[in-house]
Amino acid sequence: MRKKRKLFNTMITAYILFTVTVGVTNSIVFYLDDHIGTGILKKESIVLLPGLSLGGLMEMVIFALSVYLYSRWTSKRITGPLEKITDAIQKMREGEFAQRLCFKADYELTLIQEHFNEMVAHLEKTEAEKNKLEQSKQRMLLDLSHDLKTPITTIQGYAMALQMGVVDSPEKQRRYLEMIYNKSIIVTALVEDMFQLATLDSPDLPSAEEQEDLAELVRQIAIAYFDQFEQNKFSLDLKIPTQRVMIRMNRNLLYRALSNLLSNTLKHNPKGTKVALSLTDTHEAILLEVMDNGIGIAEELKESIFQPFVRGDKARTGEGTGLGLAIAKKAVELHGGKLLLKSEPGKTVFEVILPKVRE
Repeated sequence: MRKKRKLFNTMITAYILFTVTVGVTNSIVFYLDDHIGTGILKKESIVLLPGLSLGGLMEMVIFALSVYLYSRWTSKRITGPLEKITDAIQKMREGEFAQRLCFKADYELTLIQEHFNEMVAHLEKTEAEKNKLEQSKQRMLLDLSHDLKTPITTIQGYAMALQMGVVDSPEKQRRYLEMIYNKSIIVTALVEDMFQLATLDSPDLPSAEEQEDLAELVRQIAIAYFDQFEQNKFSLDLKIPTQRVMIRMNRNLLYRALSNLLSNTLKHNPKGTKVALSLTDTHEAILLEVMDNGIGIAEELKESIFQPFVRGDKARTGEGTGLGLAIAKKAVELHGGKLLLKSEPGKTVFEVILPKVRE
C-alpha cells in the first residue's frame, strides 16, 4: 500500500530544502572564493553600484534562482492539481458529467480527486435516471392520451348517432348503447389502473407490516379465477404447500399483483393453455411462480414488458389497459421482493421472489 504523503509534510519539507539550499550554496561560493579564488566576492572587493558588491549580487542571483526552482516545484505539486480541480468543477457546473480527474498528488489532493470523481459519477447516474424518468413520463402521457382517445371517440360517435335519431332499429340502438357501455368500462378501468399505479408511489401507502399466510392468499386467488379458467378452457395445476407460509404483506396490494399476473396469462394465451401456480419456501426467500405453455413473449418486449402501457400487440388494440404488469412489479417491489420474467416460445414463467419473515 502506498504511503500517504500529506500536503503539510510536503510543504514543510520544501521550505526546509529551500532554506538549506540557499545557505549551503552561499557557503560554498564564499568558501571557494576565500581559499581558491582572489576573494573578489567579498562585499568590499568590487562595488558595482553604491551599496551593491559582486558578492551581494551573487547572493541575490542564488536566492532568486532558488525561489524560481521552488515555485516551479510547488506549482507542479500543488497549483497544477488545483487548476485541474477548478476546471473540472466549472465543466460540472455547465452540465458536463463525463470528465474525471486524473493526477498524481499528495494525500489531501488525491482524496479530493477520489471524492470528486465519486460525486461526478453519482451526478451522472442521477442525471441519466432523471432523463429516463422524464422520457418515461412523456411516453406514458402519450400512451394514456391514445388509450383514452380511442374509446372516448367511439362513445362520442355512437352517442351522436343516437342523439340525431339516425338509428331507427331498436336492435341497432341496443347494440349502440351496449358499445357505449363497454367503451365506458374500458375508460373506467384505465383511470382506475392509472390511479393505482400513482398510488404505489405515494409515501402514505400502508407498509407491509402484517404477517399473513401467503399460501392461503394464493388459494383464494386461484378460486377467484377458477370460472374464468374454465370458460377459456385453461387447465390450472396448483402446487401450494399445506403448511402456512408467513410473510409480511399488504394483503390487498399483493392480491392485486398476483391477480394481474393471472389476468395477463388469460388475456394473451389461446384456449387450452396449461397454467401452473406454485409456491415454494426456499432457504433464502419465498418463490411464487406463474407458468404457462402458451405463445410466449416476443424477444423485443422482454426488456420493456413491465413498463406502463406495454402490450404484446404493437397496434395497442389488445384487451386490458397495459398497466397490469407495471402495477404487479411495483407492488412486489414495495414488499421488498422482485418480479422476474423467463420466457421462450411455448413457455412463460413469472417469478415472484419475496423475503422471508426473520425470527
